Amino acid sequence: MKNRRLITVQVAVVVALAATGVSYAHWTQTLQIQGTVSTGELDWEFEGWFFQLDAGLDWTCNSTCDDLPSISDIHQSDSDMASTTGEFKDTDGDGDYDTFEVTVQNAYPSYYNCITFPVRNNGKIPLKIWKVIINKHEEFLSLPAIVCLDLNNDEENDIIITYWDKFGEQLEYGDSATLSFGFHILQGAPQEKTLSFTIELVCIQWNMYTP
Repeated sequence: MKNRRLITVQVAVVVALAATGVSYAHWTQTLQIQGTVSTGELDWEFEGWFFQLDAGLDWTCNSTCDDLPSISDIHQSDSDMASTTGEFKDTDGDGDYDTFEVTVQNAYPSYYNCITFPVRNNGKIPLKIWKVIINKHEEFLSLPAIVCLDLNNDEENDIIITYWDKFGEQLEYGDSATLSFGFHILQGAPQEKTLSFTIELVCIQWNMYTP
């Protein structure tokens, strides 16, 4: 008799637990949370330019591709023959200037000039200047930087271009940095030709920069 009562009690407990489980499952509800994350934009452009040594008499430089020019290598001449012009271009079609084309007319061996322009961060992400690309293929990745170019494909260098500042400089939104490039014509440059080359900058977000 006691065993029968015990079995009855056990069955009642199992039934009660089962009922509770069914009720718990019935009360379960899934909640969903949705959110939106708006990321920033990496965007920059050249703001302007000027040639520091293009007013008045020409300047000359006698350094070679093996050495960066020093102040003692640069002198003002007694002639005013060559001239340098520049033009900004939007090569990727985003509405911002990202390429600068330099044109030298009446160039002669040793003619020297210096190009200066500010770069402005238009985007919402802090950026750093990573590298400079000259004529689509020659790259500056560290300082001091010097590159010699054969602009007329005669297997003889025509020009030396130097770059000496602002690698790795961080620009917040709205900040600008001024960059400077020097160049001078070599003995191998062709006569009575107009010489030109392009300068492009590559900027990346601040936390991706590796010197």
